[in-house]
Amino acid sequence: MGKMKDLAIDEANKERSVRGKRARQRGNAFEREVAAKLNGRRTGMYGGKDDVQAGVFVVQCKVGLSYPERLDKWLRELKPKAGELAVLVVGDSPGAGTRRRALAIVDFDDFVAWFGKEEKDEV
Repeated sequence: MGKMKDLAIDEANKERSVRGKRARQRGNAFEREVAAKLNGRRTGMYGGKDDVQAGVFVVQCKVGLSYPERLDKWLRELKPKAGELAVLVVGDSPGAGTRRRALAIVDFDDFVAWFGKEEKDEV
């Protein structure tokens, strides 16, 4: 009976290992994609907090998390004119005596169009 239990544990560990490998591969692929679009280089494999460095940008990449649909909806509701960039700023309400935190959110495709490398038109 002990041997069967060990086999079941080995199978569970094997599946966890495969899931971890897939997650790592997905994260690495996303880092490569972001680095390419920003004309930068991957740095995540060196153990720091940043995953990509591109000019003045230091980037942390996350993929596979729950996507913030509500924030995306608010950003998509903005209708910038030509030459304008839609930016969603989200802040907290910490109370008296505490500094407010805020994040500026930009669609990544729009960000790349403004700050990334220019893609050549294919013929």
